[in-house]
Amino acid sequence: MASIDYYEDSSQWGQYQYTTLEDIINNYLMSRDGDDYSAMTPRFKILYQAMRGLREFYYDVLQEVKATSLELSPSLTITLPPDFVNYVRISWLDDDGILHPMAMDNRMSIAKEYLQDHNYNILFDNDGNPLIGSDNLSSSGDSMSSSGSSCNNLCSPSFLPNADMSKSFTNGKYKIDKSRGIISFGSAVEGKEIVLEYISDGIFTGFEGRPEQDIRIHKFAESAVLDYIYYQLIKNRRNVPYNEKMRAKKEYYNSRRVSKMRINTIRKSELLQVFKGNSKWIK
Repeated sequence: MASIDYYEDSSQWGQYQYTTLEDIINNYLMSRDGDDYSAMTPRFKILYQAMRGLREFYYDVLQEVKATSLELSPSLTITLPPDFVNYVRISWLDDDGILHPMAMDNRMSIAKEYLQDHNYNILFDNDGNPLIGSDNLSSSGDSMSSSGSSCNNLCSPSFLPNADMSKSFTNGKYKIDKSRGIISFGSAVEGKEIVLEYISDGIFTGFEGRPEQDIRIHKFAESAVLDYIYYQLIKNRRNVPYNEKMRAKKEYYNSRRVSKMRINTIRKSELLQVFKGNSKWIK
């Protein structure tokens, strides 16, 4: 591909740093010799272990953060993305493009409301399932999100790891209901644009039928994924010597460590920004 094609096609920007799942599997098959312990392994088993490896690396090593932006509806809820695994930060975006991080509020209820009769007995439908009413999400306690006067936790000189930070943060509050796949917000952020930063497992593509070409992983982690596949394929096989299993395990953990070190590069300029001014006395 010519350079002009790269710059004119925005879908190609930054793609050179990644390799696809299909390439990883093909490289693994080509690297195996006839006397290899995994030489006769079917391709579908290699694909299964490769996808497991990608999940592990996206959780612990790559830590690539995805983000989505949605305008908050009057219902004060947004739906979790289809590839959501865990969240990193939830904020609202102002007119200047500045993010304002919000805090989790455990006081907000995410309980399902079952319908009851006058004797407080739960009502059921024809299939025997309990009838569920409308949501009763609490939106009280949002006055402090606009006043900025609440400082009972942040201003305390003692360390309070279990403190409810929603009482101190003045940017609003939220509560995640993972079972229903929604995030509920307080009324203070009604009508604002919500930015959800989250972690995915790297497997979801949205294009069923051709996942191997769409699933990608950083090239720094390619060698570690290949070592992971080999170790997972032989670790439970009885005809493989124990010392070979231990060698494969050691090789995998070493390549995983190298991949993590390469991806999470420590730069001198960033360290200087972090420690800048730390030697000054606070009066």
